[in-house]
Amino acid sequence: MKSLRVVSSLLALVAVGSAVPSQRIVGGDFTEEGDFPEMVSVYSDPLIGSKQHLCGGIILNDNHVLTTATCVHNRNSLYVMGAGVNLENETGYEEHKAVSMVIVHPDYDSVTKAHDLAVLKLNHNFVFVTGLVTPAVLPAPETAEPTTGTHMTAVGWGKDGPDGEMQMMQKAVNLTYLSREECSVIFGTFVQPNEGCLEGSDGEGVCIGDEGGLVEDAHGTAMAIVSWHVSCDAFPAVVTLLAPYHEWITSHFDT
Repeated sequence: MKSLRVVSSLLALVAVGSAVPSQRIVGGDFTEEGDFPEMVSVYSDPLIGSKQHLCGGIILNDNHVLTTATCVHNRNSLYVMGAGVNLENETGYEEHKAVSMVIVHPDYDSVTKAHDLAVLKLNHNFVFVTGLVTPAVLPAPETAEPTTGTHMTAVGWGKDGPDGEMQMMQKAVNLTYLSREECSVIFGTFVQPNEGCLEGSDGEGVCIGDEGGLVEDAHGTAMAIVSWHVSCDAFPAVVTLLAPYHEWITSHFDT
């Protein structure tokens, strides 16, 4: 019955296309500067209107960031902020960079969220500072899918529940990985190749606004980024594994 209820919810979400909710961290703990120096906020800052955090991302090198295609596809006036954990009160260490190019994975599907990746090229380079701004450690291309039960940490900004308040402070939560096979028991064919799931204890998960957020293993490797979920912590979140996309991601470093 649980699987049928989830599929019904997903069908309703797919019917409205981009209305699939974005994600933010539920439960977990607030972070401090330097805890996750590869993590950035992706935000919009239009000439008319206010600045708005859209999703998370991870630093690839000094002028490229990885996030989800869902977050940035067909958007303008994009920026990223590194070296910060507080979106409201900055400390002066933050680095803000404008996005000059959005490279969406060529096989991205806005309905199924397959291949939900985008590389952002920045107009100016990050100044790497150990403990504040550093690139993510990507898994090698041959890295196997994590096994069910592997402990992961998800990082992001935002709501503590579907009806909760927006959290301006970055949070991290410890979750457990579910293989694609295990995840498909819950979501069926909505789980695409190169995807898996994260589940937490009661009251823990990702929620509105966390797309693109870092999913890190116990060794500090960026194994995945958050793609989508249903009803925050009520069901596992779906993540995009990065090892299968290593060649595609790094091929844009000379762009």
